[in-house]
Amino acid sequence: MDFTIYALKGSSEWFDILSSLKNGEGRFGRSYIESADLRKLKQKVDADGWDSLSNEEKDCYQVFLLDFKAGDYVVYINVPEWGKCTVAKVTGRYQWKFEDADFNHRFPVDPSTVYVFDRNDASVHPALRSRLKLQGRWWRIYLKDEFAELLEVLKKGVTPSERTPEANLRFLSNEIQPFLLNITQRIHHTHPNYDFECLLAEAFRKIPGVIDVKWQGGAGDHGADIIVTFDGGLPIPGLEKQSVLVVQVKSYEGDHWDTKAVEDIKRAFEHYPEASMGLIISTANSITTAVEEELDKLREESGKPVSLLVGADVAAFLLRYGAKLLA
Repeated sequence: MDFTIYALKGSSEWFDILSSLKNGEGRFGRSYIESADLRKLKQKVDADGWDSLSNEEKDCYQVFLLDFKAGDYVVYINVPEWGKCTVAKVTGRYQWKFEDADFNHRFPVDPSTVYVFDRNDASVHPALRSRLKLQGRWWRIYLKDEFAELLEVLKKGVTPSERTPEANLRFLSNEIQPFLLNITQRIHHTHPNYDFECLLAEAFRKIPGVIDVKWQGGAGDHGADIIVTFDGGLPIPGLEKQSVLVVQVKSYEGDHWDTKAVEDIKRAFEHYPEASMGLIISTANSITTAVEEELDKLREESGKPVSLLVGADVAAFLLRYGAKLLA
């Protein structure tokens, strides 16, 4: 992503920055004297040094504006009001026109990219939110991925929503997914095939409510590598109930495209009529549409729920129920 994000102090009691942006022009203050054209001031500094500028010229020397280029973004802090931010995409280089008491430093922007948002909205990443609080006249924001995600939300016109702990957790969940996937890949590397089945069987034994775990561990498993019996009722006479889950385990790399796992669960349902549900666990990164379609067909034909743990979900499962095994 070849762009720079600039945060600008934009609050002003007399100058309407938002209206200027909507008219295609970004403006910046500290430009209240006629000789404050940054291009000329820079030439003067390069030729004769910093002390060649007057005190007023030094105050107006916001030389960072000369770095603006097409494709960069500006975010005005506390515009149009405190707590709100206004973003726009820069379309060209710095310009100078002395016609107002201040805000004469200028640069072109695309009016169609002007959006106003609340920095405390749930759609703003927490790390980005902390950088959208006033920190000086200007500063750079280096959170490009988080900023790009926010832009997509703004473009879609998503309804603003209040920031909550749950919203922060969603950001955390999204960010740890690649790490969980890597853990699953490491598990596949150290526990291929039967070793993976054995590890999962131990994890199932740690789940509250599980009564019995049978690891088949062989070719004659009739489609069920692991059979899990768990308490599905209430501890009240006449309401006790045990449920049986058949589990098919697959060691995979990349995408899981083979539908054999679904066929195995179907065989397990036929051989173990007491089974009320099925589960496929695969170390693949994801499953293909073909496997999803076969799963939907099996659910409809059998009338039984069949779930899937794949990729990052496998690591999450083992960390939740088998953390002591991995310690």
